Amino acid sequence: MPFRSKDTLQAWLAEFDASGAAGGGVAFVADQDPVDGVDSGLVIFPLANATTSVYLAPMAVGAPDWRVTFEAQPEVTALSPDAVYDLCRELMHAADLCAFLQRKSVAHMAQLEADAPN
Repeated sequence: MPFRSKDTLQAWLAEFDASGAAGGGVAFVADQDPVDGVDSGLVIFPLANATTSVYLAPMAVGAPDWRVTFEAQPEVTALSPDAVYDLCRELMHAADLCAFLQRKSVAHMAQLEADAPN
């Protein structure tokens, strides 16, 4: 899917960051080898207040739906109330970015369909 290309995703991340919704603009597109000639569309969202990795990716080839995935945590994280609030803000930004990428993917696919010859 064209919206999985690194260039497209980097442009969308820049747009999201420019909107001010990114909360610091920490997300980045992962460097990966394409699978069957298709980019994976993997976006990494580092968390400052947890030891787990969080990434965003389309659910399936051909689907514009995105999901946030939390990898298994290598160690226990004990947080103060303030740090939990900080983590909540980080997760809110991850959710906002995921929703943004999904909206952009839906619009991108609709534009491709509109541009396709009948």
